Amino acid sequence: MKSRHKFRTVQFYRTADGTKPVGVWLNQLDDDRAQAVAIGVRFFEEYPNAVVPKKLFEKVTEHIWEIKTHYGKEQFRLLSFIEDNAVIVAAHGFAKKSMDLKKQDLELAEERRKDYLRRKVKKPKPLH
Repeated sequence: MKSRHKFRTVQFYRTADGTKPVGVWLNQLDDDRAQAVAIGVRFFEEYPNAVVPKKLFEKVTEHIWEIKTHYGKEQFRLLSFIEDNAVIVAAHGFAKKSMDLKKQDLELAEERRKDYLRRKVKKPKPLH
């Protein structure tokens, strides 16, 4: 029986030295805010069907998507890109304080996407 859910996986971008900038950012948040972001990401991963409401996930540039989470009146964002149709790579996280995304946040996410793609090593498919 086929599942009605299309599960996604959210992974954190890693720098060449293995650091996860979004993980570092999350560790700087207090426990309640970090947990709110984690719950928002988990909900996003398990949201049924292929379509996620715009209030949770929105395309903001040609390659960058925004995962949106909230804690009370505070808004948190993970700028991400899509890999292999169901893996979302979170490249940059921040607390959003205004309606507009800052150009520098978008540029950083795009820079990390390009770095990820440059360093991506394609593994050969196993022979059966």
